[in-house]
Amino acid sequence: MTTREVFINNKHQLRAGWRVAAYIISFFILTIPFAFVANFTSKTFKEMPLVKDGLVTAEAAIIAGLTAFLLLRLLDKRRFVSIGLLLNRRAFKELAWGLLIGFMMLTTAVGLMWVMGYEEISLAPNDMNYFLLGFLGNILLYIAVGFNEEILFRGYIFQAFIEGTNKWIPLITISLLFGAAHLGNPNVSVFGIANIVLAGVLLSLAYIQTKSLWLPIGIHIAWNFTQGFIWGLPVSGTTVVMPLTISQETGPDMITGGTFGPEGGAMCTLVCIAACVFVWKFFKPSEEMEKIVEEAVMTAPFKPTEPAAAVSETS
Repeated sequence: MTTREVFINNKHQLRAGWRVAAYIISFFILTIPFAFVANFTSKTFKEMPLVKDGLVTAEAAIIAGLTAFLLLRLLDKRRFVSIGLLLNRRAFKELAWGLLIGFMMLTTAVGLMWVMGYEEISLAPNDMNYFLLGFLGNILLYIAVGFNEEILFRGYIFQAFIEGTNKWIPLITISLLFGAAHLGNPNVSVFGIANIVLAGVLLSLAYIQTKSLWLPIGIHIAWNFTQGFIWGLPVSGTTVVMPLTISQETGPDMITGGTFGPEGGAMCTLVCIAACVFVWKFFKPSEEMEKIVEEAVMTAPFKPTEPAAAVSETS
């Protein structure tokens, strides 16, 4: 193997492993100035936790997206929309489906626990201003979380990994990393991390089946918002600020998830498995997205320049 072949594959592209490394290095470099901005934001809005968390997360999402944009355009010579963020009618449809799936998953899980007598749910005793501010703050926060985590975990790295191997190895690996990223969350449990890994499988399948990030982004946003704001339950162990309802788990932690929230219980496992089957069976890429991805993977940014034809001299 030549030195060139260590870095460049037979399609004249940078090998997937080097592309992943380039993203990680570039992301951390761009995060340096972000750290100062995030620190300023945290100090400025320290008395407004929802606004602070939402802005800091949105800033992180911008860095994740900007890193992908720069590498796609400058290194891979691809269109940014090839990452799965094409804006068209199909995108809005996939986003809407994602929001519906995420809402139904958590509502089904909580509803079943309520029917079983394992959840007590009551409307938060506050006025309309509280509900309005809580809605706006939480929806903005979870939109930022959805974009940030999906671009990081199902975006450039995941897609480069697929090109270098196949869809199953990245699905398992990135889902495990998705779970590992939550190991430091409050009240974490083994069952909770296992369910987050399973959620990672669902979100990865949502990309694989559509070649678009809109479906997984929608599922992610609605999952967190429904769990946190609508049902007033912890989101991956974190306490929600200004929820619509107040819920109290009264059943076994193995079912309800306890202080980690529904993600730590068996009901979450069941709805995740059902959603995986649904996404696998009923979704497929649009023709336009298929074409964009096909064009992207055929791009040859490191193809050697063809030598100019020699000009014969006549005597």
